[in-house]
Amino acid sequence: MIRFGKPGWERKLEFAIRQWWFEKTLPAKLDKAEADWHATQPPNIPPPIVVDHPIDDTLQTGESRLLGGAMSIHAPWSREQPDPPN
Repeated sequence: MIRFGKPGWERKLEFAIRQWWFEKTLPAKLDKAEADWHATQPPNIPPPIVVDHPIDDTLQTGESRLLGGAMSIHAPWSREQPDPPN
């Protein structure tokens, strides 16, 4: 009698073991990938600047005054640029 390959139950067992091992090691791999990603992010990013403007009496009349004044959010861009290559 000649057989080629493994019997069906051995293939199923091997697949189940590989799947179990993958699921067992996946959380550690994801944690490492997340830590590596955080390590590549620029440090000390300043928070955005939020400006709350006072109510403008000429533009806001009636019930619109209840909403308050205008608001704006500004990005604190760094003006330090690296020197261009020569």
